[in-house]
Amino acid sequence: MERTRRDVLKLAGVSVTTLIAGCLDDSEQPTDRPVDQPSETPSDPVTDGRLPAGLQRVDEPPYEITAPECGSPKTPTSSERDALYLCANMPAEPSLSFSQASTRGSVLADAGLELGDQTNNELFATLLTEAADRDRLSDDIVGGPTELIAETAFDTHAVLVVETGWGSGSVYPHIKRVEATDTGVRVFGCHSDPCIQTADYSSRTAAVRFERPDTLETGVVSLTVAPDERWNVATGEGVVAIPGR
Repeated sequence: MERTRRDVLKLAGVSVTTLIAGCLDDSEQPTDRPVDQPSETPSDPVTDGRLPAGLQRVDEPPYEITAPECGSPKTPTSSERDALYLCANMPAEPSLSFSQASTRGSVLADAGLELGDQTNNELFATLLTEAADRDRLSDDIVGGPTELIAETAFDTHAVLVVETGWGSGSVYPHIKRVEATDTGVRVFGCHSDPCIQTADYSSRTAAVRFERPDTLETGVVSLTVAPDERWNVATGEGVVAIPGR
């Protein structure tokens, strides 16, 4: 019998919380890869659900990445390798002040990834901008992002939620910089990539609480997932499918 979305999320009960402050400034390097069309999921009320002009759905990280091997005598061992090496050379400034928390599964009851075609990767982002958005939280996951969102003072801060799938819950989105734009924010980060990964199959969520800029109508997430691959998604697009490699 096919699992329901709530059943899948209940398998993802372990949370990992990370608190940070930071930021970034990237020059874009579009590739010739085709742009995938977003699904017809309803858009966020505060965004137009489109990537900025010239930004591809999939492009290459605009900074150098060295991927340490696992277990080689000349490179770090699995216990020593930095699981966030994909973010290591990513600029951290300039950035709005922010904190973040990550977990397996989705923290939202009304949105997020649906377990579907396992040949595709999936990406989803949304902005939480007012106290009423706390009503969107799922009851399935406690602590981590849920606690961060519940404690947010929305008069001075907002939260961007980014969810990726599917795969090991030990691979999670990590944010290094939150940059103010003319219409909102652009968030830069990476997937963790530990040598030893859990065998579960889950979506993964990061919630990023940031100081509100003067204008907050749009949000864009740029997430490095491999040394030669970065995913880009706008809040309001709904769930975006990215073909696996």
